Amino acid sequence: MARLHRRVVGIFIALLLNSIAIAEDSTQVELSRLKQTIATLEKTLATNSGQQSEIETELVQVEIEASKITTSMRLIRQKIGAAENKIAVKEKNKIAIERRITLQNSAITEQIRAAHKLGDQEPIKLLLNQEDPKAISRMFKYYDYFLDARGKKIEEYLADVKALTKVIEDINKNKLELVASKKSLSLQQENLAIQVTKRTLALDKMQLTMADDKKRLRGLRKQRGQLELLLNAVQQAVEDLVLPSQSQSFVSRKGELRWPLNGRVAHRFGSARNGPIKWQGWLINANAGAEVKSVHQGRVVFSNYLRGFGLLLIIEHGNGYMTLYGHNQELLKDTGDSVQTNEVVARAGNTGGLDKSALYFEIRSQGKPANPKKWMAKS
Repeated sequence: MARLHRRVVGIFIALLLNSIAIAEDSTQVELSRLKQTIATLEKTLATNSGQQSEIETELVQVEIEASKITTSMRLIRQKIGAAENKIAVKEKNKIAIERRITLQNSAITEQIRAAHKLGDQEPIKLLLNQEDPKAISRMFKYYDYFLDARGKKIEEYLADVKALTKVIEDINKNKLELVASKKSLSLQQENLAIQVTKRTLALDKMQLTMADDKKRLRGLRKQRGQLELLLNAVQQAVEDLVLPSQSQSFVSRKGELRWPLNGRVAHRFGSARNGPIKWQGWLINANAGAEVKSVHQGRVVFSNYLRGFGLLLIIEHGNGYMTLYGHNQELLKDTGDSVQTNEVVARAGNTGGLDKSALYFEIRSQGKPANPKKWMAKS
């Protein structure tokens, strides 16, 4: 009976593992399909972008290049911070070893002096100075302990000297790496300054060409059309996509979602933007580089540049719900990545032609824009 029970349990576990493997394979297939869909769509958008002006093209290129430099600078700063921490730890270790060596040096010097006074006949002198056989035995044992202790002290001393040499070499190596990283950072800062100047010039030219309200309106409609095209394609691509397991559904957290970042809402959902065009989400003022966090767990279904929205991240939350995060300085997640609630997914910026840093945040419910005010927790 017990053998039959074990066999049944074994079959059940095998079936369960097989079903998990099949689910994982299915998810990978769907992710590949999503990435392929996005890649095809990006080519279509790039073709459509061929119709945009030279100034618009220049702005996009400059903003993408500036984002790459910003990412590189952030990684270099992390490297500098890590190197400085390593040096600080090793400097403390160096001081501790030097203190031990100083103490050991004094102890060993004293022992060598004592041994030198006795000369090479130490055991014989000890033997001649004792008459009691038991006392002689104890003296030899003490002498052995003395020799052993002295040998260990010398070994410890030599080991510490070797360790000190190694830690000094490591510190010098880390300092050289630190100098190289700081030099690299300085060059990247110069490159970023050049890109910022180029962006300012391109933005000024664009604003002059878009001074006409009709042209601005056409531009906004075109941007919105591209976004709708993107969202429709994504919606179809993620229909069969298995999302990471979640304890709460998106809709169950209505009115409780944490804000993607702290800031004042500059433009609210439904407010006028240009003529008949209204805001479909919130534009939240933010400091450049501020952390942008996912309001709910899900999977990234788009992570790239979209004209008018800059560096844009779209997260699918299941059951027809999506959130959009636009105008970022950096995107920290790629298409297909799973994200958790309140996880940092991007850094705020002004890409997409903004004159100052802000985050565009939008909620989509069954493909339609939803008012964030009804979904977000009170700030």
